[in-house]
Amino acid sequence: MKNRWISRLLGIALTSLGVAAGPAKADKPVELTFSAWIPQTHVLVANFMKPWAKEVEQATEGRVKISFLTKPVTNPVGHLDAVRNGIVDLAFISYSYYPGNFDLMKFAMLPFSGNSAESTSLAAWDIYDKYLQDAKEHRGIKLLGIYGHGPGSVYTTTKQVQTIDDFDGLKLRIGGGMQADLSKALKVNAVVKPASESYELLSTGVVDGVLFPPESIASFRLDTVVKHATVFPGGLYADLHGIIMNPGAFDRLSEKDRAIVLGLSGEHIARMGGKAWGDADAAAMKTLETHNVQFHPASDELIAAVKERTAPFEQAWLTAAKAKGIDGPAVLAEFRADLKERESGN
Repeated sequence: MKNRWISRLLGIALTSLGVAAGPAKADKPVELTFSAWIPQTHVLVANFMKPWAKEVEQATEGRVKISFLTKPVTNPVGHLDAVRNGIVDLAFISYSYYPGNFDLMKFAMLPFSGNSAESTSLAAWDIYDKYLQDAKEHRGIKLLGIYGHGPGSVYTTTKQVQTIDDFDGLKLRIGGGMQADLSKALKVNAVVKPASESYELLSTGVVDGVLFPPESIASFRLDTVVKHATVFPGGLYADLHGIIMNPGAFDRLSEKDRAIVLGLSGEHIARMGGKAWGDADAAAMKTLETHNVQFHPASDELIAAVKERTAPFEQAWLTAAKAKGIDGPAVLAEFRADLKERESGN
């Protein structure tokens, strides 16, 4: 009786001091929001971003949960500022949408850069991680990883591109970034519209073609309207995406969970994103073959002419790199050697 009374008094005293008599309750999970400006069914969301978010939740034992918003918080271009200003915690951006902001990231978008999404993504991350982080182009955001699509080609509805003169005046729907640079150099009649409008533009004859990787032709249902594809070794162009995070949101995580998130970023994101896009390219090629899209390898003469027209792109990048104290020729040489090794399977 006396012992029970003493135990009760001790329990009351501990409670009054804020000391829990039983096991401590787990902290509430840190809930993060992710805004994607492409449909939730798109391969990049369904096969890459959502599985990645699930990996983060599992690795942190539920302490970090990433929820995808049912609607994007803003237009595609606005996602950079949306993350920077804390409107959303996570998003992805296309570097092509921000001319003048991420000039150094163009090293992996130059014509003839890579033959597969996965190899390009992994080689691009290696270079960024080793040489470009200190340039601080990602001010106000935390870059978790980058990944890119497979080789871009020119797809047309009727006229096959065979010579450099076939580009002259050709009406092509384009995005920004390297596509815009390429269109100017090739003297095409560029129509800058969202990718989602490509089907209407092609089917109504407003444009003659598009610049896309295979996945995008299938994703936007263009396989029924394009008839020809002129393909180039390493691609006519490429694009990179970045998975970005609000720095304040990152700081809300515990030190342990920040380390876990970083462990699932970088090369891991490059591999996951690149594989998802590469797998989609392979599946799209089968779809395009089913719809009798004719693929034409560019002739040696056409390749040489395009290289001559686009040579200033590389020089512009080298100039930008030099201004940041980066040995541009060495970086490009290493990037291309890395790509060659990965694509050879060694």
